[in-house]
Amino acid sequence: MSKTWLVASYDIKKHVYKRSFVLILLSVPFFVTIFIGFIALTISFENSSTPLGYVDHTGLLSDPIPLPSGEDEKRVEMVAFDTEEMAMAAIEAGEIQAYYLLGSDYFENREVELVYLEEPGDNARSDFYDFMQVNWAADQPIEVVQRVAGGNNVIIRSLDGRREFSTSGPTPGQLLPIVIGIMFIALVLFSAGYMLEGVTEEKLNRTIEVVFTSLSPTRLIGGKVLGVLGVNSLQLITWVFVGILAIFFARNVLNIDWLDNLQMQWDTVAMVAAVGVLSYLVATALMLAFGSTVVEAQEGQAVGMIFYMLFMIPLIAIVAIGENPNGPLAIGMSMIPFTSVLTLSLRSLFFTVPAWQLAASIFVHLLFVLAAVWLATRAFRLGMLRYGQRLKFKEIIGRAKSTGAEGGGA
Repeated sequence: MSKTWLVASYDIKKHVYKRSFVLILLSVPFFVTIFIGFIALTISFENSSTPLGYVDHTGLLSDPIPLPSGEDEKRVEMVAFDTEEMAMAAIEAGEIQAYYLLGSDYFENREVELVYLEEPGDNARSDFYDFMQVNWAADQPIEVVQRVAGGNNVIIRSLDGRREFSTSGPTPGQLLPIVIGIMFIALVLFSAGYMLEGVTEEKLNRTIEVVFTSLSPTRLIGGKVLGVLGVNSLQLITWVFVGILAIFFARNVLNIDWLDNLQMQWDTVAMVAAVGVLSYLVATALMLAFGSTVVEAQEGQAVGMIFYMLFMIPLIAIVAIGENPNGPLAIGMSMIPFTSVLTLSLRSLFFTVPAWQLAASIFVHLLFVLAAVWLATRAFRLGMLRYGQRLKFKEIIGRAKSTGAEGGGA
């Protein structure tokens, strides 16, 4: 076992100390920072807390009801002006960002005019719309006025009560399984390069002959798999840490309301993570097997892209999965390691996956893991000492059959 850990430690250090790994590791925090900065810049352009004026020639807003503000919700202040000249002077002085004009014919045509030098923020427009609604309902009980100010919020709930959607869309917690699925796919893409490079490099420089004199192929395979798992675990931990910091910053500094209601569904997260780990192991073992059969490292990179495309198949069938999340297609794709992660993530967004389907999926994945490890071991033993010759799949199976037949005859 110590030799297996030595191989794993060597592979981890070899990949971690590379400049390419550092760039990949820092790329996610970099893009997250750029994304948050873009959101902050967009919000600063779209929203403004400067007061908004209005000129009312109808008397509707003669004794206005101000908009209620929550603890985390700040409304734009509405300032009344007697004349348009006074409102325009306030705009030029920077006291207000714009003003609305309610003409004397407002009750006939329901039209208002917006006057500004620079276009006001979206929040100002929305708040004035709510301001008008509240004052239209001024003669109603206070409960009705508060309900009007709150706007429409239709809740769609599944029959078992475990899935809820509002008019604002899914919560971050409901989207988290999809994010986890995409992270596993990214790890598969990165591990393809590590794994295929690890097996082809030692084969091409012929150091594998020396390695085989000190440890068995099984221990060598185990060490390389553990090495890739260690490298990918470091990436995953870094991404999770950056994600937590990004959520904290977005909630407490940028005041993004969408992140206030996370509604984490930990059973769904655990389901996707469990299936994702097994699916990742299948892909890693198969990439090791394919890496043992190729002649050049460039061929291994092409194989890695094929695996990545297989994992992205559920996005092509996203409409069919969303329309019938418990249909034959969705259930079948939940059982296949290459499509299970994203399929289960998408299904969990609309539907509670039954326990028997999850158990069946895990059982099928375990069988795939065993088969992939066996195939990787066979391919590694037969292919690593063949220089310049491509190992064919039928040779691996044929050699396995002949070995089985000889053992039975004995």
